[in-house]
Amino acid sequence: MYIKKLTIWLFMLLAMVSTACSDIRDIVGGGTQDLPSDGVVLTLKLPNFTKNTVATRAATEQQINSLCVLCYDAGDNYLGMSTISSANIKDKGDDTYDVKVKAVQGTATLHLVANADVTESDAKDADGKNNLYNATRGGNPNLDAPVCWGSVKVDDLLNSKTKVWLFRQFAKASVTKDDTKVKNFEITGFKLFNTATKGTIATTALDKDVSLPSSVAYTKEGNYSMGEHPFYETPAGKAYMIIKAKYDGGPDTFYKVEFFNNGTSTPMALLRNHHYQVKVTAVNHEGWSKEQEAIDNPTENRLSVEVVDDNPPIVNMIACKDYELGVCDKQTVKGNAGTATITFVTTKPDFQYDVKWNADWITGYNVTKRVVLPTSAEHPSTGTLYTIDLTLTANCQSTAQSGTVTITSGDLSRNVDIIQKGYDFRTDPNRLVQIRGLAGLSSDDEADYFLWMHKLQGITPAENQGRVRNDGLHFFVGNNPVHYLIPHLTGDHMEYDKSRVNVKEITDGDKNFYKVTLADNSANNYEKWISSEAVTIISITNARTKITVSYPVYHVGLFAQLTGEAATVYQLGKSKASGWYYYEMVDVEAKITKKDGTTEYKTYHMLDRNLGASNNGYYSPSTTALAGNEGAKGGYFIISKAQSSDEAKKTKNDVVDALAIGNFKVCDNKCLQGLIDNNNLAIVEEKTHYGEVYNCLRINTDDMYIPQIFIPMSGYYEGKSNEVPVYKDSYHANLWTSSLLSVYQGFSSTSLEYGFWYLYLDAFGKSLNLSNYRFVSGSSGVNKGRYRAMPVRLVAE
Repeated sequence: MYIKKLTIWLFMLLAMVSTACSDIRDIVGGGTQDLPSDGVVLTLKLPNFTKNTVATRAATEQQINSLCVLCYDAGDNYLGMSTISSANIKDKGDDTYDVKVKAVQGTATLHLVANADVTESDAKDADGKNNLYNATRGGNPNLDAPVCWGSVKVDDLLNSKTKVWLFRQFAKASVTKDDTKVKNFEITGFKLFNTATKGTIATTALDKDVSLPSSVAYTKEGNYSMGEHPFYETPAGKAYMIIKAKYDGGPDTFYKVEFFNNGTSTPMALLRNHHYQVKVTAVNHEGWSKEQEAIDNPTENRLSVEVVDDNPPIVNMIACKDYELGVCDKQTVKGNAGTATITFVTTKPDFQYDVKWNADWITGYNVTKRVVLPTSAEHPSTGTLYTIDLTLTANCQSTAQSGTVTITSGDLSRNVDIIQKGYDFRTDPNRLVQIRGLAGLSSDDEADYFLWMHKLQGITPAENQGRVRNDGLHFFVGNNPVHYLIPHLTGDHMEYDKSRVNVKEITDGDKNFYKVTLADNSANNYEKWISSEAVTIISITNARTKITVSYPVYHVGLFAQLTGEAATVYQLGKSKASGWYYYEMVDVEAKITKKDGTTEYKTYHMLDRNLGASNNGYYSPSTTALAGNEGAKGGYFIISKAQSSDEAKKTKNDVVDALAIGNFKVCDNKCLQGLIDNNNLAIVEEKTHYGEVYNCLRINTDDMYIPQIFIPMSGYYEGKSNEVPVYKDSYHANLWTSSLLSVYQGFSSTSLEYGFWYLYLDAFGKSLNLSNYRFVSGSSGVNKGRYRAMPVRLVAE
């Protein structure tokens, strides 16, 4: 954890209070006759923030204008605070300041906040507990006098080598280009979107994650600028960047960049006190002509970037009697990356270390930074933080390769795993895979399958609870309509698993292709399988280059387009689900009670998310950790458009039929009730990694890939199609079923109201029910036009 931090060095020059020694014992937990009695002098040190200091003014100007010292007991109860003014902060030069602090009796922890007016409501909640983790500050981050926070245990003050880390409240981002690779590209500015508008004073997830109160909003607008742009820390998967640039001497166009961990499609949390450096490494096309087009569309391969956090944090520590060694976590880089950055820290006093590796594609290293660190109770010996760049040979294969770097200091050793992703042949212009048989695709989309996949909602790992689904060929479960054309280049030889796919060599125009079809393309094929590294379904080796290209293959789900009336008149809501979506199938087992009172068990093939949902996680508006899963709600659909009693009684329901995807149809009451009766659909109490407790509506599956799926909190909409609908019950999880309220449930089939009432699922708190609702306002067989719209879930039998 020795990275990017403002440092306070605490020397025990004086004690904690100006009264009797008995008070000192109350504070520090025991008697110490050597402690003076009129306070502790803290030496505050402001080191560099990667390339630049936090200040934009000259270094001689003071950056700490005030310091608030807050006292908390062992139970984190607030005891009081004091403020140290600018006049009592002694500038010692070289960004170093001395201050004297005192604490009240009973203090177990001191929290230090610089450059902020801290109020009582900031300091404590309604129960008198520490509230600094929820208290926020917003506005433009003050670079000259940044809000900073740190804490220290009073027990640690007995050690004369104690330090406190002070963290800036904000992060920053910058954009450059690789001048050796990018020649025809002029960056004229960049803008950040969806960053938090404010940040908490303190954090419980330091250097790991971002925890923000649900009240925090996210930016929508900003100005294009160059240089380093400060912003408040933001959870993973929210923020993105728009780069404005001139391609090949043309006008300004716009490119979208998302913050992923390099070499992966895993979003990174943007942490306070970190510097995120975006480097453009390749450009093959002009961007979007309008900024809004870049905002509305997913990232594409017309622009390639590397997103680098300034220093990977130290996470793996080992110690012996005399010294310590710590290294950063596993690092993943792209296949064409020439370097990989790792950090390690050692407290061995002679600064000796050794770096070795076990992979021939790692060819050497350079020390790019060495920082001598202050000491602490946690790390009592003086340490040195090293940042090194490993030099790498580009990986020309499509599969990833791994290596291990061993750092040795004295008798201690620690390993850092390095993963170098394979070359991305999906974007190679000579190997663009084409898709055929999917109705509704344009010829341009058919001609570049993997580029089109960027437009497919719900396919990224972040939208699939971390599961990778966007790297291979997909054949559909149920009834498969698609096949693929893979370029057959001179010297290519394909190997494939004949039990899974069929391959035929064809010529289309002047180009040769491998036509790849599903081996078992029979109707109602619901067997799920995924190719793995151990069992590669398709691989092509070129005799001339010796390069092997492998394609993962999936038979687990399907693609479907929401279009026509299903994307318009059959939905209510501020925004309507439309376009292409990815859905994965799971098997769920229901306990069905038959009319004679006996039971049987039945398997349903259920899609893993609501119709029109871009996420298969659980959404709860009351939890910070799950707020990013709002896309799990999907579309809000009416269940019928019947205008009269006679129309409502018809066995054919045009809306239900329009929402179907092949054999997958809106689930009925029997399915959901059977899942409840089999205890596979239930409300369970869960806890987020932030410690937030919530009630989760989950479905246990018989699936080895997705053991649980969820029904998110959604509420429902009510309104007429020509007016803004009303959103209701946001803390309820709701689903329409395709089941009418039947004769035995309360209506005669001859009643004017028969056909207007449908069963629906309603979950709130720990209550789970199947209830009924009239799909539209009115009575006595009359449709008055005010519809109720809810999410739906599709199943096949």
